[in-house]
Amino acid sequence: MYRADMFEPELVFYAGNALIESPFWDGENERLYFIAISDGLIYQLDIQTTELKTFKTEGQVGAAVLDEEGMLLSAEKTGIYRIDPDTGERTFVTHPNPDDRLRYNDGKLDPKGRFFVGTMGQDDIIKNAAALYVVENGESEVILKDLSLSNGLGWSRDGKAFYHIDSTEKTVTKYDYDAEAKRLANGRMLIQLEDSTPDGLCVDKCDDIWIAEYGGGKVCKWDSDTGEKIFEIPMPVTNVTSCCIGGKYDEFLYITTARDDEDDEDLSGGLFRVRIR
Repeated sequence: MYRADMFEPELVFYAGNALIESPFWDGENERLYFIAISDGLIYQLDIQTTELKTFKTEGQVGAAVLDEEGMLLSAEKTGIYRIDPDTGERTFVTHPNPDDRLRYNDGKLDPKGRFFVGTMGQDDIIKNAAALYVVENGESEVILKDLSLSNGLGWSRDGKAFYHIDSTEKTVTKYDYDAEAKRLANGRMLIQLEDSTPDGLCVDKCDDIWIAEYGGGKVCKWDSDTGEKIFEIPMPVTNVTSCCIGGKYDEFLYITTARDDEDDEDLSGGLFRVRIR
């Protein structure tokens, strides 16, 4: 049974940020974390009380997630940091990116709790210069190389498939994932966009993939086996950056957006949610 308010975008937060990204749902505390990349901020939003807390980062921040101990892992210009969300205390972890022309971009935890994080050009796209890293116990290694803009990533429910977006190529690639060995194999293109750019993604309980389309003004749901589009949700802004499943019963899709210099849309750069169940 569909509700009348399903699939209708609702503005949750707006502070005039140019680029918000990387939404992460903390189910235990019913909080949403997301970042303002160019402002060097991590936001913590309590959905029930609307209380807002911020954490300042060292330069641009590409991703922030909660690890299995409830600590923030933040991918910043100067490296990966661990932040206590209660006290704000920061601890340097590692800095796997050796190229100052690049910055960290999207990142998530794998099924074993390891931090996967990619890179992209700081100012411009640098062909084949980016990579995807895995960080574990203060050590890092390259998982994918020769990328141009490492972006959205996620895993199937059973952890055996990995999905990765290279936004420059406008592709979503599906890999077999060996969680014990931290290895990807059998990469094959699952989805190719033509008129917009795939940005962030998330995987739902049905193992379908939700993809935010930058420049496309929508979030689309895709079959992770066939690569066929299931349906799309039009957004009130053009540049849609990422999404995650959240809510007490996983009933919402939280969606981040961005604005650019030519943008005259009132709500671009805002955080939205859509009821999906």
